[in-house]
Amino acid sequence: MNYQEFKDLVFAEAKAKGLTEYELYYEQSASTEVGAFGGEINAFSGSDDAGACLRCVCGGHIGYASTSLFTEEEAVSLVERAMENAYSMEKEEPVLFCPGGLTYGETSPKPVNDVSTAKMIELTLDMLKCMSEADEKVSPSSQVSAVVQENTTCLDNSNGVHLKESFRMAAFIPQIIVTDGAETSDAYKIELGSLDEIDLKDLAQTVAKKALDKMGAGVPDSGKYPLVLSHEAMSSMLGVFSAAFSAENAQNGMSLMKDKEGTKVAADCVTVMDDPFYKDSFKQSAFDGEGTPTRTKAVIENGVLKTLLHSMATAAKAGVESTGNAARGVNSPIMVRPSNFFIQPGTDTPEELYAKAGDGVLVTSVGGLHAGADFITGDFSLQSSGFMIRGGKKAEPVKSFTIAGNFYQMLNQITALGNDLELGLSGLGAPSVLVSEIMVAGK
Repeated sequence: MNYQEFKDLVFAEAKAKGLTEYELYYEQSASTEVGAFGGEINAFSGSDDAGACLRCVCGGHIGYASTSLFTEEEAVSLVERAMENAYSMEKEEPVLFCPGGLTYGETSPKPVNDVSTAKMIELTLDMLKCMSEADEKVSPSSQVSAVVQENTTCLDNSNGVHLKESFRMAAFIPQIIVTDGAETSDAYKIELGSLDEIDLKDLAQTVAKKALDKMGAGVPDSGKYPLVLSHEAMSSMLGVFSAAFSAENAQNGMSLMKDKEGTKVAADCVTVMDDPFYKDSFKQSAFDGEGTPTRTKAVIENGVLKTLLHSMATAAKAGVESTGNAARGVNSPIMVRPSNFFIQPGTDTPEELYAKAGDGVLVTSVGGLHAGADFITGDFSLQSSGFMIRGGKKAEPVKSFTIAGNFYQMLNQITALGNDLELGLSGLGAPSVLVSEIMVAGK
């Protein structure tokens, strides 16, 4: 039984039970992953999962029930379980189902070609071969993964809302190890796009060079330096601290952004966007997890906090409109999450940022983000690696040092932005940024 047939049965049963307010949310996800190592395919997996969650108002309370079965008997059971759940609730919640008749934007995500499993295996082996040929120092222990994922989301409710959208993503993830016998280094890259259109040789050479450039790394002297954070490093940090812009966290006392709308929270050059229609994204969405129309908005504009991210519940509490940032899963509650969330790029190349830094440190990777970064206070202390910047040029590699500071203070210390914005698998991204000064703990 397909979702549409199941939905009709659920809605008919809900009406028969006397319910007038209800909503059915559906997710279907199919993925294929192939891994290669040592010249052969060493991993293969495929999945195709679907589930649905019913919310209904019964006895003044909202009840929930979910299922991964799509049968006539389960449609009846789903309604009964949701009603039973509502009757068991003691806390009253506001009825917040998306109204009908709203206008939604049009999505046009970057297309990804459909490739057969056989072709996917062939391309993965070709990728591994290109990696082994990229440099004589590339170790046989290098490996590569390829993944293709397709998602479909539907939301229907008793207010006449009927929504559906799908997207497909694909990526190669080469992990290259290089060694000269005395020292070993490694690097990886997540390359999004149609697998049959990615330049495998170029990708292999790029990752191999990234690993080779890290060899011979020393430890920098401790001190305060101008700092360039690569787009990968800045994206990683933004991913952790994006939670501070959730109105849900702010209302629960878990964000320093609480009541800061309209005030300056970053340098003038910093604009942070939440754009569900971002042109270079493989994942776009015209509606959020509650069916609210999404929209493009500046969260921070020229350093000023313009808005937090809202669901219907947080918006009602704050007396504003939802920003279309409700997120959910079939078996998880509604939360507030960003869509395509990124720092607007500047015009400088990374090399121009190095020139502006003069003598400083380039950080290309940060580790321990979940243990060493606190999005509530903004404090961070992160194990890092990268390169020295000397005389405005990228110089020798360095590792095993820590950068420490406060993310919200750092936003005010950004003096220039790179033009190299990239969005990752999660839809988070940033360009390289130049920070006027930060503490580096090395030797």
